[in-house]
Amino acid sequence: MRTPFVTALVLLACGVASGCADRSSRPPGADATPSIPGGPDPIVLRVSRDGGVMSATRYPDLESTLWRSSARVPALARIIAFGAEDGYLAAVDTSGAPVRIDIRLGTVTTSRTDDVAVASSADGGAIYALTTNGEITRYTPSGGDWRFTPTLPAHALYAQTDGSLIVAGAKGDRAIVWRVRPPGQDVTDSLSFDIGGNEATLRKSLVATAGAVGDRVFFGGNEEVIAVRTRDLAKALEVDIGDPVTAIAATPSGDRLFVAIENEELLRVVDRFEEGVKGKITLPGVPRALRMDPLGRVLLARGGADSVYVVSLGSDAVIGVVRSAWRGDLPLVLPDGAIATTRGEDVVFAHPSSLADMRTVVGGARQFWYTLRWNGFRPRAAGLDQPVQFRTSAPRDSMDYADSAAARGLARDSTRRDTATTSSFTVSFAAVLDEKQARQVASRIRVDGETPRITTSDRAGTTLYRVVLGPYPTRADADRVGKASGQSYWIFEGAP
Repeated sequence: MRTPFVTALVLLACGVASGCADRSSRPPGADATPSIPGGPDPIVLRVSRDGGVMSATRYPDLESTLWRSSARVPALARIIAFGAEDGYLAAVDTSGAPVRIDIRLGTVTTSRTDDVAVASSADGGAIYALTTNGEITRYTPSGGDWRFTPTLPAHALYAQTDGSLIVAGAKGDRAIVWRVRPPGQDVTDSLSFDIGGNEATLRKSLVATAGAVGDRVFFGGNEEVIAVRTRDLAKALEVDIGDPVTAIAATPSGDRLFVAIENEELLRVVDRFEEGVKGKITLPGVPRALRMDPLGRVLLARGGADSVYVVSLGSDAVIGVVRSAWRGDLPLVLPDGAIATTRGEDVVFAHPSSLADMRTVVGGARQFWYTLRWNGFRPRAAGLDQPVQFRTSAPRDSMDYADSAAARGLARDSTRRDTATTSSFTVSFAAVLDEKQARQVASRIRVDGETPRITTSDRAGTTLYRVVLGPYPTRADADRVGKASGQSYWIFEGAP
């Protein structure tokens, strides 16, 4: 173990040496760096905890910046969701306001019209929030476009990828789970559980334990662990733990739930398929909060003071204890399994198996950290997005059909002649499977007095609806239009 004196010399050397742009060091004698699993690029986002310009680096290189936001990001409290398709990052700032960061454009949108108690997002774009006055509202890239005053209790929100919203709430000694489909104002499905106990305790338990994985939403209701299928809002799991539940963390696959119990120095393991408690993990102290590794290698449990218990999910045993403050971002399991912890104003990476110090980022604890896997910072090859053919609505009679077909033929011939000598560029805002959703996206966009149109293509028997503007004579013209829209976009070469 290195002495504090030697550590100080190493940090001093990095501070004065050239090439230490991030002032990071890898102490000699640390364990070999673990490997990073294959897949999309491992990205680390960082921004000052007081707010500022957010930057992205490709892990483990924390010194070469891939991207910076073009706008200032407010002081963040936690990340809600990231949508890889559109590049939206949804968050909540330290004042409780919803924040959306468009990582493609670098723009930042913060809504301060409401005081938000709970927030949820499935794709980073649409952010659902429960306001302190009891309303549920949705914030989209074009602004707050839907408000709903629920008649059923609402204390936890679960945004769904199909655009619907599942809500859970406590009423008396019952937990009620229900669904609403914006922009509608009606509850379409509901399910009720007889939990027992009083409403205040049930509400507190529900808010503290609500989570989602795969096609399930789950929560702790006093002494019970409950899961509901999102597809049909049917009960998927109801397990009586026998003691008050304080925290729940699910494996990425959703096969197991790790449950923290009030005043007990252990975790109980609930098996989704066997629908019961199938194991216990003894901890060094009482766990107060849980945080799952996105790849399911380890589980972090918040202990007393600055203690964090590291649990191996391969062996269901405690690896050891690391010291770190427990924040909305840290401790954090990095793409290679190393654990980013706070140590004073620095961030120290602990080895995933030995927990030995691997690397120190001096001053790193003054930043907010987040990791994601995404290839969106890679340069896009020309022609990657293929143009599609526009499908018109059916004409009224056969003569109209013949006329319109001939007109389309002339138009295609003209396009072929034009594109044979001149390149053109089209701005695409969305590619979705639902025509209604595509039209909703198009209705929010207007640039130079023009709204996008919908084009279609067939992929393996499935119709894809693309929202586009253009074509434009140069990529610069197309890029100007995309930026002026204020929406996420990409550009492909050719005419739609």
